[in-house]
Amino acid sequence: MKNFIATSVVLFSAVFSTASFADHHAPQTSAVETFFCSFAKGKDMDDLLKVAGEWDAWASNNFSKDYSGYVLQSVVANDADFPFDTVWLGFANNHEAMGTINDEWIAKGGKIQKKFDSVSPCSSHALMTAMAVKPVENMGGPGFLQISACEMNEGSDMASLMAGDKAWAAWMTDNNMPGGLFRWFTAVGEPRGSQTDFYNVYVASSMAERGQAHDMMMAGGNQALQSAYGDLATCDNPRVWHAQPVGGKSGS
Repeated sequence: MKNFIATSVVLFSAVFSTASFADHHAPQTSAVETFFCSFAKGKDMDDLLKVAGEWDAWASNNFSKDYSGYVLQSVVANDADFPFDTVWLGFANNHEAMGTINDEWIAKGGKIQKKFDSVSPCSSHALMTAMAVKPVENMGGPGFLQISACEMNEGSDMASLMAGDKAWAAWMTDNNMPGGLFRWFTAVGEPRGSQTDFYNVYVASSMAERGQAHDMMMAGGNQALQSAYGDLATCDNPRVWHAQPVGGKSGS
């Protein structure tokens, strides 16, 4: 585990509204679901994306709420820590909307589900709450997510964390650091032994952009991060995932 100041992350999300961090405004949140999946024998990403294309057309006609789906593959990670090939990442405006989408999928999505299972069966399903710290400009496009799992340290609270967010987002803006920053709070479906309170997610549009942010951290950003957050949380080593949009439902 590393101290929070050493693990700044670039985050990505497609359905977040711009969150206001003025003193009198609460940040806006969204619902997130994840499925952890592995390829069936003889199948690969091309097969998964083909089924995802069918799902996209199905979702447009059958979901009554907005939903955006992404497929994640690891880019910089120790595969021994992640015994799966892909992550399905889905966003809805809130948890009621996510529940409605899940109900509609359970009721009507059986045929597409069988196609997914034949290509890339999934071993787990989790729900989280996402909060924008610094939204990205290219909402909805492909991107690279640098993610760390974090635990709140004793004596820390949400008010202090959000005050740190406000200061850090301002530093990123003032110094033209590329990318955006989000936080995903764990909710339902985490492993029983998990001690993760939230995930820090830094989103960049390219690996070069992520590298630029990393260089900025080494050239003074870490000190600014320390000033913003102090010792509020402890996070593990970050890893980088490529997120590819696969469609969904919009404009409902």
